[in-house]
Order: sequence, then C-alpha cells, then structure tokens
Amino acid sequence: MARILVVDDNADLLQMIRMLLEERGGHEVMLSAEGEDGLAKARANPPDLAIIDVMMPGMNGYEVCRQLRRNPATAQIPIIVLTARGQPVDREAALAAGADEYIAKPVTMAELLERVNRLLTSRIARRPAGGTIAVLSLRGGVGVTTLAVNLAVTLARSSPNQVCLADFSPSSGHGALQLGLRPDPNWSALALLASGPGPAAIRNYLLTHPSGVHLLASPFVPVVGGGLSPEMVRAVLVALRENFLYLVADLPAVLTEGVMAVLEHADAILLVTAADPSTLQTTVGTLQVLKPYASKVRLILNQTGPEPAPPMEALQRVLKHPISGVIPFDPSQARALAQGKPLALSTPDSPLARAVAHLVAELEKVPVPKSASG
Repeated sequence: MARILVVDDNADLLQMIRMLLEERGGHEVMLSAEGEDGLAKARANPPDLAIIDVMMPGMNGYEVCRQLRRNPATAQIPIIVLTARGQPVDREAALAAGADEYIAKPVTMAELLERVNRLLTSRIARRPAGGTIAVLSLRGGVGVTTLAVNLAVTLARSSPNQVCLADFSPSSGHGALQLGLRPDPNWSALALLASGPGPAAIRNYLLTHPSGVHLLASPFVPVVGGGLSPEMVRAVLVALRENFLYLVADLPAVLTEGVMAVLEHADAILLVTAADPSTLQTTVGTLQVLKPYASKVRLILNQTGPEPAPPMEALQRVLKHPISGVIPFDPSQARALAQGKPLALSTPDSPLARAVAHLVAELEKVPVPKSASG
C-alpha cells in the first residue's frame, strides 16, 4: 500500500480517483483541490506518489511540481501530471517542471491505475538496499540523539516500519524521550540472556512509534559499566538488520567495545561536531581513532547555538576532513524536546528538519550496501 496525493480542482474527478486508488489499488489517498494546499500536505506528510492537475486556481500544477522537486523530503517522489491540455508543448512543460509521467484527459481509470502501479514499482526498484547508520560524537551535548531521531523519522517517510532506531547509551539515553515514548521495554533485559536474540525474539524488546520508527530504547536507570557486551551488540545488530531496511544507531560518547562493534558493522558513520574549540579538538582526536573506518565517516556540523559558524573552509582545514552536512541552529528544537515530537515529524519545513531531509537525500544518492554480517 502506498500513500498517494491527488491535487485537482475538479471535485467529481477527485472522488473518482480516490475510489479507484483505495478500492481497486489498495492505496491510502490524500486529496486537495488547490496547489498551495496540496503542496502543504505533501510537505507535512510526504506521499509515495503525486497526481497533479495543471490548471488550478492560485498555484498551477507546474509550480507544484517544481516546489516538490526543490524540497529534499519530496524531491524523489514520482509525479504524474494529469491535465486536459494535450498538446506536445504541454507535455514538454510538465516534464521540464519535474513530472515523471504526463497523461492527457480524458483517461480511463484502468490506464491511470496501471501508470500509478508502474511508477510505484519503479520507485521501489530504485530504493537503496538499506544499511546501518551510526551516529556518534565523543563530545556530549552536540545533538547526536536529535540527529539520530530525526534521521530515523525522515527515513521512515519512504520506508515505514522498515526503520529501527537503537539507542545504545548506558546512561539513560534520550531516544525514547525525544519520541515521546516510555522506555519500557528496553535493552537492559538483553544483558541477562545467555545468547543473542534471534530476528523474531528481538521484536519483544522494541517500541513502536506512530511515525513508523521502531525503537530499541536505552534503560531509564543508568547501567553500571559500558552496557551490552560486544558479543551481544553484534547479535542484536544482526537480528535487527534481519527485520529492518535501515538501522540507525545512537551511540554514547565513549568508545566502549560495544560501540566499536557497532562502528565495525556500520555502513556509514555520521560523526557530529560543533564549531567551538573544545568540540573541534575532540573531533580531531576522534577522526584519528576512526582512521580504519575513514571511507565510512561523514562529518556533520551541528550548529548548537544562534552564533554564526566560522567559514566552512576554515573548519575543514582545522579538522583535515571534509564536512558532509550542516544542521542549522533551530530555536524550535527546544519545544520539540519538551513535547516529545521530533521536528522531522511535527514541522518538516523547519530548518533542522529540512537539513536532515537533505542529508538523507545525499546518503541515498549512493545506495548504502547491506552489511556483510546482516
């Protein structure tokens, strides 16, 4: 089942398409009669495919297409332009605006459904094979959990129920808090097992969030020591990757044996830094330790305050490593933390959410290979 947005100012046609897609196609449908409203709905809850009319009051369909392509959260969705304008120049204009398909009215409902299903199948075929993404900083307070949570929520838009966020912090991690969940169950009981859980058993330790993210929560009461053993961590990683397309690992700010096991398993390592001197010093040292995994490391600059960051070139000279992404300071993050509603879900147009969506798009340009151990 896919989520499909239909934007057309013809109320009768909207209802016909809704019935076709829901009853014959088994899809979830979002309807809109205006371009601006349709665009707002797409940004708030990105669809898997959009069907857009051209001639509408206010914003026309071509501009809706262009706006969807400019937003990282919706840039990759298939778009069908469905219009009464049937000249070759109209088709060229639709494709130039970013449409994947151009259909001139009138069209049979059977043909429309066939085109929709074909595009959805093509989109699934183009999806990356998934992977394990580790998020890390050895300097606390730079937004590792915030990035991991919003990354997981953003990935779940296109892959609902195929994303797991694993909070490996032994010191009362905040993954559950940021998702507005009570951390029960959590991974503390895994430490009591004689051997690692299998793919079916691991689901007994997971929480489910309405966004489609599943969470392996950190225990509320801090654990004495470094948390799970490296052997248990490896078993958990394998079991989770059997269940989910993506695994996002929120790692504590210390290189325990368990953390190193995650880094070995990971397909990508997002190393989070900030522009203050102490964090930069820690990041330079961390990059030295991570040299064996250099090909997997993506350095992410998180602007934790409103102060402007130094020039990117200067930071990269200090770090001796390219910066792959920048997360801007977002004053609305404080409210998101208090409410347990990640910005990527509650306010997808916010600066932080848009930056995370752009980071996801960059990560997906080159498919992340599935771990050999997964």
